[in-house]
Amino acid sequence: MKKRILSLAAASCLLLTLAACGGGDAPQESPSGAPASEAPVQESAPAQDSSGLPTLEDYFNSDAMQELVDATAAQYGEEGTSAAMYAEGNELRYDFTIDSLETSEEDRAVYAEALQSSTEAGADAYRSTAAELKSMVSNEEVVVVVTFMDGAGNVLYTQSFSSNDA
Repeated sequence: MKKRILSLAAASCLLLTLAACGGGDAPQESPSGAPASEAPVQESAPAQDSSGLPTLEDYFNSDAMQELVDATAAQYGEEGTSAAMYAEGNELRYDFTIDSLETSEEDRAVYAEALQSSTEAGADAYRSTAAELKSMVSNEEVVVVVTFMDGAGNVLYTQSFSSNDA
């Protein structure tokens, strides 16, 4: 079970990198393989403020990002982990729940230590993701918050990473 939690922590680091790259300028292809410019436009663009950039919430709630979020959540679900990913104010939140795991207070301390170690190993990637997102949105700061919970909703570990620390 500890290996599973450590894998989850490492995978969440990859997820953050994918989320930050979701707004890139690379040409997209439609499902038929044609360039997106030739395919019917069905997604809504994020709202923008006077800076010309969307807020973090608008960016994250865009159709393109939600497709990525839905696909990622489904992939985690297949592994027995619920993943809730959302933007709230200046925070990009990733809540991972290991559905089959229920812990005692003593167990939570052990898991917290393992999760802290693996999360800190990826701290630079989390901060880099926050900074990259900051450059794509109008928020003055972006904070990535990663939280791990057991199946009963008990928080095992949570940590925040600010774009200001990158």
